[in-house]
Amino acid sequence: MRNEDIAEIFNASGRDYESSASELINLSASMLVERLQLSTSDDLVDLGCGSGALISHSEQRLTNGSAIGIDLSRVQLELARERFRLSPLEPRFIQEDASASSLDNRSVDAVGLGLVLPYVERPQQLLKEATRLTRLGGRVAATVIGAPFFGAPGTRLLGLLERRGVAWPEVELQFDPREAVRLALLCDVDGRRLDDVTIEEIEREFWWDSFDEWWRMLRLFGFLPIGRDRVLEGIARDLCVDDRVVDPDGKVRCAVKIWLLSATVSEGDPWV
Repeated sequence: MRNEDIAEIFNASGRDYESSASELINLSASMLVERLQLSTSDDLVDLGCGSGALISHSEQRLTNGSAIGIDLSRVQLELARERFRLSPLEPRFIQEDASASSLDNRSVDAVGLGLVLPYVERPQQLLKEATRLTRLGGRVAATVIGAPFFGAPGTRLLGLLERRGVAWPEVELQFDPREAVRLALLCDVDGRRLDDVTIEEIEREFWWDSFDEWWRMLRLFGFLPIGRDRVLEGIARDLCVDDRVVDPDGKVRCAVKIWLLSATVSEGDPWV
């Protein structure tokens, strides 16, 4: 996805982005904090920080450390600054491309990538940037939503899109987390690389109180094809009466797979 498109989506989503799936976003952030193994004096960078969920979950650990958030969305960064206006951590927030930041080489101890890899045009470049920024022995961790994105409802949506000849969304509902592992293993920046790469799958059930709330979340996350409103209205009508999507109580329940990638920045050949 082009940088302009990413910024447009999340500028338009505003504070509704996080509120539309707060449990999912907060779970992703808390898992990243655990895998980054933050100590009190660590310096953290959140690439693709949005409104600052990961830094919020890290705040109590970084009592003598620092935090920087980078994002393309001006609106999300404004929300992040507002969120931490009275925080003793005083994180910095910078509007720029997370794949090519202005930060110095080897300037931080930990880099988090929360639900961001499927959005970027060049995922490997983002992982290389994380490697470039991290000191030797530091940690890099990323969360990726597994395929299909939202369980049975997501599968039904993809099937209807395909049968009606609608182009797949710019942000792939079926981003393959194994591709993230392959790309991580190929990272090499000035003799440093991602080593001890591990990936684990965590499955949780999430639900939305109505079909309209679930559909709204898909729009806010940028998962629906832009400019196909008329076709999407028909798909929405079909889905909202489908008992494989909407439960009798009106809720949409989804078993979501979250893949958690973590690695250590090392020097030399990890295979020797």
